[in-house]
Amino acid sequence: MLRIALGSLFAVCLSVSLLAQQTVTVTGVVRDASGALVSGAVVQLSVADSVVSAATTGNDGRYELRVAAGVPFTLIARLAGFGEEVVKVTGVEGDTRRDLRLQVGRLADTVVVTATRSPESLARITQSVTVVTAQEIDTLGAASLADVMRFVPGVAVESSGREGAPTALFARGGESDYNLVLIDGVRVNMSGGTFDFSRVAAGEIERVEVVRGAQSALYGSDAMGAVVHVITKRAVATDVPRLSGSFESGSFKTTRADAWLTGGDRDRLDYTLGVAARRTDGAFSSRLPEDDHFDQTALDVSVGNSIGPRASFRTGIRYSDADGRLAGQIAYGILNTGGTAETKDFNWLLNLNHTTGARYAGTATVNYYRANNLSADTGTDPTVNVYALLSGTPGAIFPDGPRLVRLLTASEFNSLASSTLPAGQFVASTPFGFGDFPFNSRTQFRRPAFKYAGDLLWGDGQRLTVGYEWERETNALESSQELTNNAVFAQQQFSVGDRWFAMVGARVDDKSMYDAFFSPRVSAGGYLLPAGPGAVSSVKVFGNIGKGIKSPNFFERFGGSFADSSPDLKVERARSMDAGVEITLADQRVRTSATVFSNHYRDQIEFRSTSPFFAPDGQPDYVNIAGSNAHGLELEGALQRPYTGVTAAVTYAYVPTEVIETTDLDAQFRPGQPLLRRPKHSGTLRIDYRRGPVGAHWDTRIVGQRHDSSFIGLLTPAFTSGEISVNPGYTVSGVGVEFRAQRAATIYFRADNLFDEVYEGALGYPGMPRSAMVGVRFNIQP
Repeated sequence: MLRIALGSLFAVCLSVSLLAQQTVTVTGVVRDASGALVSGAVVQLSVADSVVSAATTGNDGRYELRVAAGVPFTLIARLAGFGEEVVKVTGVEGDTRRDLRLQVGRLADTVVVTATRSPESLARITQSVTVVTAQEIDTLGAASLADVMRFVPGVAVESSGREGAPTALFARGGESDYNLVLIDGVRVNMSGGTFDFSRVAAGEIERVEVVRGAQSALYGSDAMGAVVHVITKRAVATDVPRLSGSFESGSFKTTRADAWLTGGDRDRLDYTLGVAARRTDGAFSSRLPEDDHFDQTALDVSVGNSIGPRASFRTGIRYSDADGRLAGQIAYGILNTGGTAETKDFNWLLNLNHTTGARYAGTATVNYYRANNLSADTGTDPTVNVYALLSGTPGAIFPDGPRLVRLLTASEFNSLASSTLPAGQFVASTPFGFGDFPFNSRTQFRRPAFKYAGDLLWGDGQRLTVGYEWERETNALESSQELTNNAVFAQQQFSVGDRWFAMVGARVDDKSMYDAFFSPRVSAGGYLLPAGPGAVSSVKVFGNIGKGIKSPNFFERFGGSFADSSPDLKVERARSMDAGVEITLADQRVRTSATVFSNHYRDQIEFRSTSPFFAPDGQPDYVNIAGSNAHGLELEGALQRPYTGVTAAVTYAYVPTEVIETTDLDAQFRPGQPLLRRPKHSGTLRIDYRRGPVGAHWDTRIVGQRHDSSFIGLLTPAFTSGEISVNPGYTVSGVGVEFRAQRAATIYFRADNLFDEVYEGALGYPGMPRSAMVGVRFNIQP
């Protein structure tokens, strides 16, 4: 079926592309929000997702491009300091004029693909979207995707150790597996939604798009809390060949490097070849009995080509090989040896894009994702005893539960155990020790997929999208573990006067072993005050409501060495709502926004222990529970036009969460408790200065205290639970400076955790101490 569909489509693309086409001229002028002509703006014309013509506006703001007659096309205009403008145009038979207007850009304003599955100007998007560009990633000094995501509002990112350690993301209070992750459009989550955000090197990333809220109406399973789309570096056909990249070195014997060869040829072909590598001895190697290294190498290749005036194709691969140690809970003196974590990821895609008539464009995609992972431990470490002085009340609702005052020696513990301690303090220990055991866990996950989506332009700026998607997930080590999904989706986008926008969409997923699921979404908004000059220069409002789903992972569904199979598990469900307002002030120099949201998670999957009451056979399994709620507020503010060379951005998120029902006997997970590792309060600050060849940057992240668990079995002398459950908040700041030595090279210095804040991302796993890096970015072209 797949071969027939793909072959037929390719034949259609080839046949329509071979037809002789008369060309027409597209002209126009580019203006800013005040109506002034804009010079130096780049205007690109793309057909079937391939840029076929480009021009730069002169002093008169004018551009001129050519395209085949009768072919629908897209115009994209961009200029530094402005938001990118996207206009979709139906095919015309004669010369035509389209004037374009650029608004002052947000920090990180760019064309958005993820929110609608098609390029769209951020000004027309009515969803909660954050875009982080390559320039911002360089400025932040990010090492991985995890570092990039730490500055997205409403998102909590925590890792279990140094660079390369497993890292989870919690969007708007959702679970860590409630995020769909795409790399160049390919779904790269493991079965059940799991994804490690440390395993994508920052050097690979051109931009990251984050759409918050349930997005299953477009993307199906895993899109419960957010969709995170990583777009790797890519050229367009009108680009000249260039070699770019960076090299840096610094603390903990850390080195990072990337190199990219990109370019285009004859306005038809584009190519990208890149490699990114990083290595570190680990921030805590001096405290560990063995090397704490992490190594990763990633290869990215992409080729796109126009097939005549109406069709194009793109193919690309990404391969990543990473190897690191499992260091253990260093903060409690649990220094694990013999632990290793290896990941080998591969994804491939082939896109065939075509247009038919003057109003229709379609894309067929075949892609494949493969993950071969190994997590293992020799189990040769001796038992470790942990002794602690704690404060708080065992089993109390956060934030009144136990928190660590300090670790104790065995003699101190014995002395204090028989002493009268200050009110609210008590001692606890691991009386049976924290043991090490050998294990060898291998994963060989496979996901082939096919999808086709078509866009029909009708009326004046209206677009209907309809599509079909098929995918199959398998475990290559267990042939019985397989899940096939067929889905159809539709989405209608409305535009009224290019001022008011709405989107209505729905998707039906038919999952093998499960029922069919209907996921709707409605999004609407627009400008109470259109963008223009003035003290209050624009007012935009928006609102969204949608549903999300997430399938159980293979272990939850089929069981394994440590759990029974759970054939009656239901798919997890979410309902999310948000509403917001965005206001620009002082001739669009200042931008402010506020968004309120409410998420309800149901049929959440929880582990059921071996207690005879819950599992009479003594074997644990998984069950669905009522779930949890998360609601809150996101605030953003930015000085988005430079003032004496300075731009700035600040964010704040208030995200309270609450467990509704649980099967766990531990009081830390009872109803009324907040969810683990999700701070109620968090915020960021970024300040940039640029003047001539000199640049400087300051950033600060503030993470409030959060409910957590040390998971080491601490007991009081009376043998009641004394597990640590309060993880204190922390503040981490970084600074960077750069100097553009010449056109082809920029020298930079970056220091992170400037004040050497001591904190734990997850309880027991210390965050990165102070570090510094020095490097050079290069960009060589004719």
